[in-house]
Amino acid sequence: MSIRKIIDEVLQSLVLTLQQESNINQILWERNYDPSDLEALDELVEAILRQEVRAASDPC
Repeated sequence: MSIRKIIDEVLQSLVLTLQQESNINQILWERNYDPSDLEALDELVEAILRQEVRAASDPC
C-alpha cells in the first residue's frame, strides 16, 4: 500500500488511526515511497493543522 492511498483514506474518514500512522512510518523507514507520497504527506499535515483530521486516540 502506498502513502498516497493511506492518506486518501484518512482524508475521507477525517481520522488518522494508529495503524495508518504505523503503516506510513514503516513505508518512510523503508524509503519505499515516491514524490506523490510526499505530496500526500504535506496534504495530511495541512489537514491536521486545520484540525480537519484528528488522531484516533484524540478525544472527539
